[in-house]
Amino acid sequence: MERAIQQGCDFVTNDSIVQVHDYKATSMFSMSAITRRASKSTIQLFTDYYPELLATKFFVNVPKVLAWVFNAISNFLSKETVQKFVVLGDATELSRYIDLDQLPEQYGGSAKLVPQITQSENQVVQVTNKLEAMDLNEPPELDT
Repeated sequence: MERAIQQGCDFVTNDSIVQVHDYKATSMFSMSAITRRASKSTIQLFTDYYPELLATKFFVNVPKVLAWVFNAISNFLSKETVQKFVVLGDATELSRYIDLDQLPEQYGGSAKLVPQITQSENQVVQVTNKLEAMDLNEPPELDT
């Protein structure tokens, strides 16, 4: 979200963001338990605190089994949240939703992406890498 604000989400002329989650070469089954928990927590955080900023979230290159899982869990999400999610099997389908001049080259558009990793993002990557190197495959503690 911070990057979206840095790139022009000023809440006056532009007050919403579009996110693309690319699942190319990703498998839910090969992620560590800590990565799955972190992903779940991140999704919950955005659902709880930033839903008004999100115009649409595209999930691209989604394997059929994960698309099926999304359809199953969408019954437990709010109607407003589900309406913002678009699950696509192939990233080239993004051109149906996003203008080619706004769509990155890797998805068939003409926009050039400039990676911008902030210091805080770099710190998160370092901490995540350290945590994944540890054996943390114990179940999470439940709040009582």
